[in-house]
Amino acid sequence: MKARCAAASARGARTLVWILAVAIALPACGPRTPGGRAPPDSQERQATPASILRDYVIDPKLAAEEADKACQRILSTAPSATETCCALGLARCLVGRTRYCTYPPAVASVTSIGALNDLNVETLLGLAPDMVLVSGTSRAITDRIARLGVRFETVPDVSLNDLYEGIRRVGELCGRPQTADGLIAAVRADLGAVAARFAAGPSERVLIATAPLRDPPGPVDAAGPGSFYDDLLHLGGHANALPPGSRPFSSVTLEAVLHADPDVIVELVPDAAARPLGDADALRIWAKVGDLKAVAAGRVYTLVGPQHFVLGPRIARTFEALCELIHRGESE
Repeated sequence: MKARCAAASARGARTLVWILAVAIALPACGPRTPGGRAPPDSQERQATPASILRDYVIDPKLAAEEADKACQRILSTAPSATETCCALGLARCLVGRTRYCTYPPAVASVTSIGALNDLNVETLLGLAPDMVLVSGTSRAITDRIARLGVRFETVPDVSLNDLYEGIRRVGELCGRPQTADGLIAAVRADLGAVAARFAAGPSERVLIATAPLRDPPGPVDAAGPGSFYDDLLHLGGHANALPPGSRPFSSVTLEAVLHADPDVIVELVPDAAARPLGDADALRIWAKVGDLKAVAAGRVYTLVGPQHFVLGPRIARTFEALCELIHRGESE
């Protein structure tokens, strides 16, 4: 029993570290009806394609007085920090990145230091960064950077409010405070627009698995209360199937999943190769867990792509994709 608990704890820790590497409470969204989310303002749900959501990472809007400011030499150690820098007009200031920092495509020309667990120290020091941006607050990571004798700054990366705080912090550190304020307002507006689009319909209890479920099934890596996925669910008028007190990112037992019995399961998949047949693959494996409402209703979905693990300025696109999946079953 102790061995199983230790293994589950280790899996949860690895999941969180992986999300932070690949990646890294909104106010209440108005009144709710007794059986669901806030009603739309006199219009039907609009068929708004994801393409109308502006990509601030490749199309930054700078405050005029900050556009030509000189910048420091920045080394980013997380995709979320890299995308935030680019959205603040700091792409030209990036001198280093990790191998996981692949967006926007232009960062491919920026020198890679590998990853935090196998970074190339010589390359990092040779880049002579003025500042290293570190996502999260892991002592293992910050102590390693500190031992190199380079300046580092941490950027929070768990909740949706952390996104806003992270943008604000990078803006202050890099001379883009007004641009940061504008970016935060724009991201909030996009999230609000998506929430309004999907305002009609029942509230669902959703389990978000942060990794594909193995076959045969074992403990589930999941997003709990306090995570930005949990914030997105609440913004969309839904509830997290995991109970209060669960950790933001952890490994939960199959027994806990059966007890939670979600209406919808959304499985985050970094690469389509992990689920060649998409939703059908996921449904087949989750059916082995046991008697679940989501399985019986065929409401087990995959959300594919590394961008959905990143807490960055493109978060409204992940929110929209999540809402699309949750609402898909309403008409089936």
